[in-house]
Amino acid sequence: MKTLNSHRAAVVSIVSLLMIGALAGAAEPIPLRAGPVSLQFDADNAMLRYVKVGSHEILRGVNAPVRDRNWGTVRPRVSNVRVDDGGDRFTVTFDAECREGDIDFRWQGKILGTRAGEVEFSFDGIAHTTFLRNRIGLCVLHPASAAGKAWRIRHVDGRESQGAFPTHIAPHQPAKEIRAISHEIADKLWAQVEMEGDVFEMEDQRNWTDASFKTYCTPLELPFPVKVDKGTRISHKVRLRVEGAAPSPTGDRRVVLALGKAESRLPKIGLQVSSESSELSPRQIERLKELRLDHVRVDLDLASDTFAVKLRQADRQGKALNVPLHVGIRLGDKPEAELQRLTAELAKATPNVAAYLVHVTDWRQFHVAAEALREVRGKARVGATRGANFVDLNRDRPSVDRLDLVAYPINPQIHAFDDASIVETLPIHAETVSSARQFLGKRLLAVGPITLRPPLADPSVAPATNALPADVDARQSSKLIAAWTLGSLSSLAGAGTDSATYFETVGWKGVMDAEPGTKRPAGFPAAAGDVFPVYHVFREMAESAEGQVRPLDSSDALAVVGLALRSAGEWLVLVANLTGHPQTVTLKGLGKPKGAGTLVGENSGAAASAPPFAADAANGATSLVLPPSAIVRVAFADP
Repeated sequence: MKTLNSHRAAVVSIVSLLMIGALAGAAEPIPLRAGPVSLQFDADNAMLRYVKVGSHEILRGVNAPVRDRNWGTVRPRVSNVRVDDGGDRFTVTFDAECREGDIDFRWQGKILGTRAGEVEFSFDGIAHTTFLRNRIGLCVLHPASAAGKAWRIRHVDGRESQGAFPTHIAPHQPAKEIRAISHEIADKLWAQVEMEGDVFEMEDQRNWTDASFKTYCTPLELPFPVKVDKGTRISHKVRLRVEGAAPSPTGDRRVVLALGKAESRLPKIGLQVSSESSELSPRQIERLKELRLDHVRVDLDLASDTFAVKLRQADRQGKALNVPLHVGIRLGDKPEAELQRLTAELAKATPNVAAYLVHVTDWRQFHVAAEALREVRGKARVGATRGANFVDLNRDRPSVDRLDLVAYPINPQIHAFDDASIVETLPIHAETVSSARQFLGKRLLAVGPITLRPPLADPSVAPATNALPADVDARQSSKLIAAWTLGSLSSLAGAGTDSATYFETVGWKGVMDAEPGTKRPAGFPAAAGDVFPVYHVFREMAESAEGQVRPLDSSDALAVVGLALRSAGEWLVLVANLTGHPQTVTLKGLGKPKGAGTLVGENSGAAASAPPFAADAANGATSLVLPPSAIVRVAFADP
């Protein structure tokens, strides 16, 4: 048992660690335990993460977002963190300020964990200005792994109901008027979450590729935004307890990747044309040709006077790369006249187009566009794309039969922006595909654009001086995003995606930066002309001429992912570390490596050599230690 002095020492050391982390970047999550329940406190985001009993995840998290009138999330600034860690019990207190524009909302958080396995999260805040909000308060995030698991719900009127978390992504709220929800974690093991302070309901956040079912406060049926007067106090509380025999925690931190049996094909990979560079330099063309792309995509606003120029620029780039175009068509207020201008331009310019994708807000728009394109489409497919996320397609499913293909975009930063939340989206890429198949059948499915941030609502709005545009993420040039992209490709390939369009060719949203002479704010950590690590992931995909892949099933898909590519009678295995820490990985079912591995994206020489292997011939396993955010390439004979 710890003494009072040792408790005080724990408090001081953790607060010091947080202060150091805040100066250096993201603070490390604080591991805590409440009896058999383990969890992490993420001080940067004022939330609990990865609440588990043994190896069973109970909750993906508990947080308290402040959402403005446009559903923007005001990031909290956390201070005065105090942690009393008693080993099998704890108390955490902290202050959070949410200030942006006219919003100034401040709240105090208190989290208690008991030896009996109970956890309580209290939220008590006050408005320091008058502002409009769409939502404020605690949200409970059940993990995506709960899909299909049974639940029992106690509603606000006292009645009880039974059901289950939806297996396929639910377009609308699967449960409403919730006071408490219990769900089955494992056989004879249940977890109950009780909420107070508001009326709660649930939405399936997989619609936005978040890896959770979110139970949030304030039903969407109520009018919003809501005026919050200065001095308004908002208080919520969430309590968690486990019912049943809790298993002991597991201590093995080694990640196992096992070769799966099911073979699939890589999606046909494309990139968007650059939004920065209208023409490609000879060096850029040479680099992009090495990726053996299937297509480049351009999106045209037919109400704009410049759409024809943009189409011709894209066609020149596509022809320079020897690949066809995927052309997105966005209609304005005069669709018939706009389509006449488009078809006239297509007849004159004769671009090499493999697919047209009509941006639809109403499915009748597809009929109009498909009919207009009938005489000029040639062999190109005509399909539709819907909205800014999978949710838009899921809630407004196609009502037409003439679709050759359907597309939808993905980006990982609708509700959260930290590295861990971005990584969590990867398995959900596959779940959007399997859910889409439920109502699209065998139609071709084109996922994309896949980007780090959503597109700008108004591209003409310039960013503040020395600031990045809202659709640019400084991590575009990082090793993390290269690892994330490998995870995305693995997820989409396993789900049977037909094609996937990522990022851009050139620029700070691309796979390489623009040529020297391009000015960049200090917040973008790449130099003009740099090739980004993600480029090398696509180059590795080009090595597999057959396009056949097999999955590598990970024991911890939030830490390490992988993919096996068939190439010239052998399997090229790519393994990516999704974390900022070294990871010990065991590869099973692949036999003995054919020579040393290499670090993807590193220059030749000692820096490119992968860490040494530890082979276990008797069990057909190979172990290695992955550096932070690294991707290792290893060749194996066909098993």
